Amino acid sequence: MKKSITLLFVSLLMITTAFCQNYGQAVGLRLGAANGISYRRFLAADMSSEFMLLAQNKGTVLTFLIEKHRPALLFDDLNMMFIYGVGVHAGMAKRYRLHNDFSNYTYYYERYHTVQLGFDAFASLEYQMPRFPLAVSIECKPYFEFFDKRFPCIHLPVIAFGARYIF
Repeated sequence: MKKSITLLFVSLLMITTAFCQNYGQAVGLRLGAANGISYRRFLAADMSSEFMLLAQNKGTVLTFLIEKHRPALLFDDLNMMFIYGVGVHAGMAKRYRLHNDFSNYTYYYERYHTVQLGFDAFASLEYQMPRFPLAVSIECKPYFEFFDKRFPCIHLPVIAFGARYIF
């Protein structure tokens, strides 16, 4: 029984790899926890690369992702894809440091700039509209930041809504 279930599961995975997106490039907006613009280009039938220019963690970062595309449903009647991937980001951020003078009861903030550098993960559920060159998606992009307020930190979850023009 276990062997037949495993065989069925493996065959279903092989069937889903035969489907692909029917566009080559897309440019769009990302609205949510990390706002910005994105550009996606397909490298193969089920793999793409994506650049995102985002405002995240009180700074601006450029993110590069490699993504894998799979049908979200078993049947391809609905143009819905599950997209997942990994990547890196780099950028700059403004930070503020509080200075207290307890003898005079005064304090002030000092502004400084810091580097943002880290790893990203990506998961998305994307629906491509059949009559229009438009794809809408709900995206989750958690990331690991190396220099977040002097300590490494994981930011979970970073949820956003995406809309892309397909060409």
